[in-house]
Amino acid sequence: MRKIFNQGSAAPLALLFTLVSMFFTTAYLKNSFNQSAMEKYRYTEWKALYAAEAGLNDVGIVVLPYITSDTLLLSNGVSYGKDEKDQPIGIYKDIACSTQLIPNTTRKEYKAYSTGVAEYITPSGTPVAIERRVFTSMVPQGFEEFMYFTNEELPIGPGNTGTVNFGASDNLEGKVHTNGVITFSQYGCPEFSGEVNITSEAIEQNGNAINWGGCSDNVFDDDDGNTILDTVSQIIFPPDNSAEQARQNATKTFTADDKLFRSGKKDTMIMTEINFVSGGYWATQWWYNIPPVGTPPAEYEFTWVDPANYDETSLALDQLNSARFAISGSFETGVGYDASWLILSGSDLNGALVNPDLFEVGDDVSVINDAGTVVSGFEVFNCIPFGDNVAIRITDGSFFTANPPNGPPPLFGFTGGERITVTNLDAPTGLDEDFEWNSYYKYHDHPDNGVDFCEAGRIQHFDFNYWVAGGSSCDIFNCPDEIYTSEYVHMSRTFYPRGNSPQVIYIKKGQVLVRGVVDGQFTIVTDDFAEYRRHDDNDKIDRVWGNIWLIDDVVFDDSYGNGAVIHPEDGGTDNVLGLISGGSVIIANTRPNGARGGQYGSSIKINAAVLAMNGGFLSHYWQNTLQAYHDDPNPLDQYGIIADGRGGHRNHYRSEESNGVYTGNDDIRGYVNLWGSVVQFRRGYMKRNYPGPYNVSPGVGYDKNYNYDWNLKLRPPPYFPDLESTNNTIILKMASYGEANTINEEE
Repeated sequence: MRKIFNQGSAAPLALLFTLVSMFFTTAYLKNSFNQSAMEKYRYTEWKALYAAEAGLNDVGIVVLPYITSDTLLLSNGVSYGKDEKDQPIGIYKDIACSTQLIPNTTRKEYKAYSTGVAEYITPSGTPVAIERRVFTSMVPQGFEEFMYFTNEELPIGPGNTGTVNFGASDNLEGKVHTNGVITFSQYGCPEFSGEVNITSEAIEQNGNAINWGGCSDNVFDDDDGNTILDTVSQIIFPPDNSAEQARQNATKTFTADDKLFRSGKKDTMIMTEINFVSGGYWATQWWYNIPPVGTPPAEYEFTWVDPANYDETSLALDQLNSARFAISGSFETGVGYDASWLILSGSDLNGALVNPDLFEVGDDVSVINDAGTVVSGFEVFNCIPFGDNVAIRITDGSFFTANPPNGPPPLFGFTGGERITVTNLDAPTGLDEDFEWNSYYKYHDHPDNGVDFCEAGRIQHFDFNYWVAGGSSCDIFNCPDEIYTSEYVHMSRTFYPRGNSPQVIYIKKGQVLVRGVVDGQFTIVTDDFAEYRRHDDNDKIDRVWGNIWLIDDVVFDDSYGNGAVIHPEDGGTDNVLGLISGGSVIIANTRPNGARGGQYGSSIKINAAVLAMNGGFLSHYWQNTLQAYHDDPNPLDQYGIIADGRGGHRNHYRSEESNGVYTGNDDIRGYVNLWGSVVQFRRGYMKRNYPGPYNVSPGVGYDKNYNYDWNLKLRPPPYFPDLESTNNTIILKMASYGEANTINEEE
């Protein structure tokens, strides 16, 4: 009988299950190990990122407004805080700050990078450091962001009553800010459709920054009942640093001080015109004098004679209509003339007789050639007739010669045969009777004491002799050739193309007339003021402010017919214009702007960001055709001078001898239709009527139709001033934020 034995399977199966179990266990443990390691890694990564952000906030953003060049800080790192387990979070290091120009603009972008480092220990005991890097970019806030800004919510302009308020006619779209105190009318409230800022400094200084009048705080409620009023820090004004940056970066400079403080010459001012057209702009300059204008000085023209033609001890002069130095009269390069006398013929080249009595002891005399390359000067010791000639003795120690613009000593002297001018700078003069409106108080509203100056925002002028050179029924608008070719032209009308980059036009030490159709990106900037010696009295100094006069519409070439700009939501515009005036921006009394109560058309259209550094944005109301208020019979009363007297003789020109033509109580000129922004030191008057110094209705000036140009948020005018806080740092706003892979590489 055969025995059959069964093969056992329990042991192999048990082994198999054991192996499978071990596999799953190993996999589980491995997965648990990996998850734990990954969690440590992720947690450490988060700590590194957190440390990097701390570096950005604690250091980078704080430092950015102060940097002037690329800066790297804290390369060795700084420990930052502890986590919830009381373990170190990590360090931040390598805070890199830099600036760069924003493409297609003149404004800088400020960037800061920060690296965070955190560590952990792996299960195997290996230390691991993890780095993360973050960045932020910030851009300056600019004055173009305001629809309306004033440093002081007070009025500015002739006939100043000292009070101004917001009333029912004020409808302001966009951001509003004042460093001063807002006052509301008793008879109606304004409408604001954007953020309104008052300052903590104004509250601290005045106890309140709002005088409510007949309004309440719901004037600041938006459509949902939320307040649009905010309290912020004061903004520095005027922005002198930023305005100087614009001047320093000018692409074209027109100098207007060429004829100021020249030896032996009366001071003469220069007016510039910028007329925008497609493809660029036309520029012209004219010379003018500000009254009171004196009679021509004791001034004579001669032909220069080389003193070497005469004996060193001789006072003779044989040539007619000539002049020379004498005893000895010799010239040495690098030293100058050795002379004790100036000898003049008895009559000059123009036939004028030389009067010895006009040269008194102590008078200053100048001798200058036509080219202005040689000038001599001295003090008179005495003056005597000498035969047919006149001999002027030079006071010892007072004689000099120079080659402008360089001072003494000179490299060369006068050349025989050239024309020279001899002037007694101290000769007495009266007022020129042939010069119209030649009265001090027609042009100045401060005491005639040689100490006070014309002030920004007070009585200003643009319509000097060059403006009326065409005579009656003729002006720059209907017969321009008469004006552009007159005897007053200093620089002939010249075209300047706009090019392919933003343009800054700097008017140095002068005023400017602006009009036209803007095609491109432009800023016009002037100086605060220029000082000059008064024509009637060389010892008295006054000031002409760097005003910008709008003599006609200033609009973009793609704006709508009513002057409205294309809104960014509809595609926007690439055109932009900034007007930075050291004085005021003034809407001139011209026919296109609605002069004579709108007889020739009315209103003005403006596409510009306006900034008046020391004055305001105002109308030229002190030149008007009001029957009772076109002149000022009482220039020294409480309001000062309120009118220049020429309104009835302008638009078109009428001589001073003619009777003026007036419009009764109505010189209303229409609307100021502005799409842009208005920034001013104080609020300029646009309309004057009852009550006040212009005690009539409807009065003189404009109603306002102010609209913010939202394109300014995207494209500021070239070098338009940045906002600065009271610690003189630029106020920045965040443009972007994120994590960077490496230095200067953004994600």
